[in-house]
Amino acid sequence: MDARRTDPSEAELREALGIPTDAETVLVFGETSHWDPNWLLTSEEYFDRRIVPIFEEVLEALEAEPRRVFGIECLFFFQLYWDRHPAQRERLRSLVNDGRLRLLGSGITTPDTLLPSSEAILRDYLIGQEWLRARDLTPEPRLAYLPDDFGHSPALPSLLDAMGFDRVGITRIDGMYFVGADLRPPWSFPLEGTSADLLGAQLKTQDFVWRAPDGAEALCHWNAFTYFQGDMLAHIGIIRWMGMTLGVPWRTGRHVARRVDQLVAQLKPLSRTPYLFCPIGCDFNGPIPGLVELLDRYNRERYERSGVWTLNAGMDDHLALVDFHRDALPVLELDPNPYWMGFYATRPNVKRRCNRVARKLVLAEKLAFGAHARPPPDPELERAWHLVAVSNHHDFITGTTPERVYRREQLPWLEEAEALADACVSRARGANARLPPEPPATPPRWSLADGVLEVETDHFALRLSERAGGCVESLRTGGVERLAGPGNDLVAYRDSGGLWRMGHEFLGGTYREALRSRDQPARVAAEEQDGVLVITVRSYLGAERVVRRLFVEGGSPILRMHIDGAAAEGTTVACRFPTTLRAETLTMNVPGGVVERPREKLFAPTYWAARSFAFLSTPEHGGLAVFLGGPACVAMPAPGTIEWVALRHAPLERAFGFIPLPAHPASGVGTSEGGFDYALWLTPDGDFRGHHLLARGRRALRETLYPDDGADLDAAVSQLAVCDREDVVVTAIKRASRGDGVIVRLRADVDATEAWETRLRCPGRALRSASLCDARERDRHALPLDADAAVVSVDRSITSVRLRFEDP
Repeated sequence: MDARRTDPSEAELREALGIPTDAETVLVFGETSHWDPNWLLTSEEYFDRRIVPIFEEVLEALEAEPRRVFGIECLFFFQLYWDRHPAQRERLRSLVNDGRLRLLGSGITTPDTLLPSSEAILRDYLIGQEWLRARDLTPEPRLAYLPDDFGHSPALPSLLDAMGFDRVGITRIDGMYFVGADLRPPWSFPLEGTSADLLGAQLKTQDFVWRAPDGAEALCHWNAFTYFQGDMLAHIGIIRWMGMTLGVPWRTGRHVARRVDQLVAQLKPLSRTPYLFCPIGCDFNGPIPGLVELLDRYNRERYERSGVWTLNAGMDDHLALVDFHRDALPVLELDPNPYWMGFYATRPNVKRRCNRVARKLVLAEKLAFGAHARPPPDPELERAWHLVAVSNHHDFITGTTPERVYRREQLPWLEEAEALADACVSRARGANARLPPEPPATPPRWSLADGVLEVETDHFALRLSERAGGCVESLRTGGVERLAGPGNDLVAYRDSGGLWRMGHEFLGGTYREALRSRDQPARVAAEEQDGVLVITVRSYLGAERVVRRLFVEGGSPILRMHIDGAAAEGTTVACRFPTTLRAETLTMNVPGGVVERPREKLFAPTYWAARSFAFLSTPEHGGLAVFLGGPACVAMPAPGTIEWVALRHAPLERAFGFIPLPAHPASGVGTSEGGFDYALWLTPDGDFRGHHLLARGRRALRETLYPDDGADLDAAVSQLAVCDREDVVVTAIKRASRGDGVIVRLRADVDATEAWETRLRCPGRALRSASLCDARERDRHALPLDADAAVVSVDRSITSVRLRFEDP
C-alpha cells in the first residue's frame, strides 16, 4: 500500500501492510539503490554499466513478488531510462502509480541542502514533480529521502514545509560512525556533544520531530547505521557495492534469522515505537533476489518465538506507522553539522557558478514578468533550470568528484547553464524599456605615503600598511577602533584533508596555521575609478602570489573586497578579521532560514557553511556583517574573530601522511577561477535582522550580473512585486509551472512565535485573485484582496503565492 495517498488508521495501515494485530515489534526493510548522477564515473558511464541492468532486475523482481516495494530516491536516472527505453514506459507507469516502484521524493537529485540557494532546491523538487505530472505518473510524495548528504541545513524542515513535504529520511549527521571514513574504531562513536550523541546516546531514538527556527516541523528518520544497513541480509561477507559483492550469497533460514536478530539488537534500543526501519540500498546495487520470500520464511519459522514481524515496505510506510506514536517522540531544533567541513570550500568555482547561474535565472524570470503579465514558456530557461537542479547534487556542488568527471561532464554542464542563463537575461532585458544606470559614486578622501594608505568615508575610516603585509591595520567607526589586530589578513593552514574534510576532522590528519600575510611585505597602490577608490595589495603567501583588492565608495557603509590567487597544494587559505567584539556565536543564513551557531562544535576551529552572510555582534557594541559571494566556509577561531576560507587546494585525504581512506577515494585540483568576492559592514547595533538584506550590501556582491552600462537589473526588477513590510522580501517571480497565473516567492526571517501580515502587490497590474500555494505549486487556500494587494499571513521563512491578473 502507498501510505502517501491515504491517511488510514494505524490498524488499517497495519492490515494493508500485512502486519498481524499482535505484532509488538515490526521490522520494515526499505529497499532502494543509491544513484549519484556523477560521482566516481560520469552519468553516461553509470547509466550503461549499472542503471540499465538494475532496472531490468527491479522490474523482474517487482513483477515476480506482487507485495514487493523498491524505492527511487530521485529522478535523474529514472528520466534517462524512461526517455531511452520507451518500450518499458507502461510497465514503469503501472508500478509507479501503484506505489510498488516507490518515489522517495520528487527531486531531480537528492540535493545537498547546505550549499545551493533555497530557490535552487525548491526548483529541484518542482521540476521533478512537473516531469512526473506530464507523463501521468501520479504520486506526489510526502517524504523526501536524503540518504547521503554530508550534513543538512538546520532549516531543512522549512524547505520541506515550503514544498509540501512533512517527512524526511537522513543518514549522515555530525558525530556518527561511517564505515571506511576514519581509522578510529566504531566504538569510539558517537562523538560527545554531537547530534549523533544526542539522538543515539541520550535520547535513544532514530525517529524524531525536527523543528526549524521558524516553527516548521518534519517527522524525521535517521539511519544511524548507514543507508545500506541491511544489504548483507542474504550474504556472508563485508559489503555489496556497484553490483559487486565482497562476500558470497547465503540464503539459509538460519543465516537470515541471525541477520534479523542482529538488526533488531541494533535498532530496538533506538526506537520509541513498535516500528524499526532497516535501509537496504548501497550505491548502484540491484535488488536482493527474492526479498519478500526471505522475509515470509522468517515470519513463518521465527515470528512466534522472536515476536518480530518483518516486511518489505517504503520508508514512507515506516514513518506513517511511527506518526501514530508522534507523542512519544522528541521535538528537536537540530543542527546536524558539521558532518564534514572541507567540502564547504572545495572547488569554489563550482559553488560560485552554480549559485551565480541560479541568480541569473531568477533575474531573467523577473525581467520576463516585467514585460509580460503571463510570461510565455521558454525552453532555454527550462533547460538551464534543469542543469541547476542537477548541480544541486551532493557530489556535484560539493566538489567531491574526481577531476576527470568534473572536467568531462560537470564543467560542460555548468558552462552550458551559464550560457543559457546569460541568453535568457539578455532576451528578457531586451523586452523591457532601457533601465537607468546606477548614479555615480562619490570617492572617499584618501592619501598614500610611505607605504601607508589612509582612507576616510562618511561611514568609516581605515588604514592599510605595506609593513603589515597590506592588511587593514585600523578600521574605525565614529572614532572608535573596531579591529583587535590586522584585518583582511590571509592565514595559510597546512591541510592534510581532501575534497570532503579538513585535516583536523579525522584521526591522523593535520590542520595547523603555517603562514600569515601580515608577516610578509606587500605593495599597496590606489586609484580612483568612476568614483570608487580601488586599492590593490600585491603580496606573497609563501611562494604563492596573492592579489587583494578593496573597493571604497565615499557614501557607502560597505567595504567590498576581492582576492585572486591560488593555494599551494595541501593548503587552505582563510581571510581573517579580528574585531574588538567579544562575540561567542555567529548568526548566518542557511538554505531555508537564519540560525545562530556556536564558536566551536567538535573541531577547533569549527567551520560552518553560510549561504551569503555571517554576523557577529554584542548588544552593546554593534556588529560586523560579512557578505559572502556564494556559499562560504566561515569560522570564529577566537571570540570576536571571524575568518572564511578564500582559497583551498587539499586534493586527497591521507591519514598519517600515507594511509588512504576507502570511503573518500576521489581527488581533485583546488581551482579558484574568478577569485573570491566578499564585503563588510560595521553595523551600528547588534540586531542582525535585515542586515543581510541591506541594498548596498547585496549590490556589492552582484557585480557579475550587470551589463557594462552599470544598470542594477536586480534593483530595477525588485519594484515589480513589492510588500508593505521591508522585512518581507520578494525573492522570485515566475510563470506558474502548474496551473495559471504567476508564482511569487516571499522570504522572511520569522521565528516560531511570529506571524506577520503583509500586502503583496504588483504596481500597474490589476489583481483578480490570489492563493497560497506550496513550491510544488499546489494551491492551499485563497487569499483575501485589499484593493490592488493580496493579504498574506507570513508565518514561515518561505511563502509561495499565486497571483492572477485581470486581462490588460
